[in-house]
Amino acid sequence: MLIPPVPLLNAFVVMVMFSIGLRIRGGELLDVMRGRSILIRALVANCLLIPAIGFLLAYIFPLTRDAMIGILLLAAIPGTPIAMQFTSRVESRLAFAAGMTALLSLVSIVMAPLAVQVFPQSAGQSERPMLSLISVIVLYIALPIFVGLWVARHVPAIARRMVLPLVILATLTFVFLMWETRLVRRQALQAIAGRGTILALVLLLFSSMLIGWMTGKDADTRRVLITATSMRNVILVLYIARYCFSGTSVYMVPIAYLSIMVPANMLFHLSFAVWRRFRGRAQAQAT
Repeated sequence: MLIPPVPLLNAFVVMVMFSIGLRIRGGELLDVMRGRSILIRALVANCLLIPAIGFLLAYIFPLTRDAMIGILLLAAIPGTPIAMQFTSRVESRLAFAAGMTALLSLVSIVMAPLAVQVFPQSAGQSERPMLSLISVIVLYIALPIFVGLWVARHVPAIARRMVLPLVILATLTFVFLMWETRLVRRQALQAIAGRGTILALVLLLFSSMLIGWMTGKDADTRRVLITATSMRNVILVLYIARYCFSGTSVYMVPIAYLSIMVPANMLFHLSFAVWRRFRGRAQAQAT
């Protein structure tokens, strides 16, 4: 690999969150948090319904122990900055997308230790992973978005000029990251094949997308929630696998899920954009 995937991923997350901060106002983020109805539905979907689906899949399929742990962790832990690569395209719901990403990232801090406690046999449990996780979220998610908000408020002219180059650079970084990890992701899919593991991951993904769609009120909100809900926190699950399940193949499961969730969400957003364009033309011709 030309560049190790972890630093590349961290750089991508920082660029995405900073660019979001440049494009929204702080008050808009607070407005997202005040929308109790949508927040409650999103929390119920991500913290109750999807974990329940994870347990159901683990019960239905004859998974190996490592595959079961990986799927349950994915189902239990929401939120990933990778979702912003897709939800940031929904300009009318940009503040909502950023606020939902930040909220689910904070929720993941609570859900992670609870999820790990389900498996008392996990090794190396300590406060270190959770403290490190908080540091990572602050450094790569919270700090960049607040710096972006500060720049947008104090030097708006510069902020406007920075947005497009950052978005382009973040997109190129994400594409390069996916290319650099293509062999690892292929190996992960091959390693976990059998006993219904891949089918269980696909069902987890599409049931999460369906729940995300049903959680929203309008088309754009649903578009954000489909991605924010279905793109589980593969980064955090990889981190937990490293510290709490070392020497196992648990880490293969989030890598395999990453290989499925990215193209699925990409196809959804492309299809949605095409559908909206044709619908707009049809309505214009009708009038």
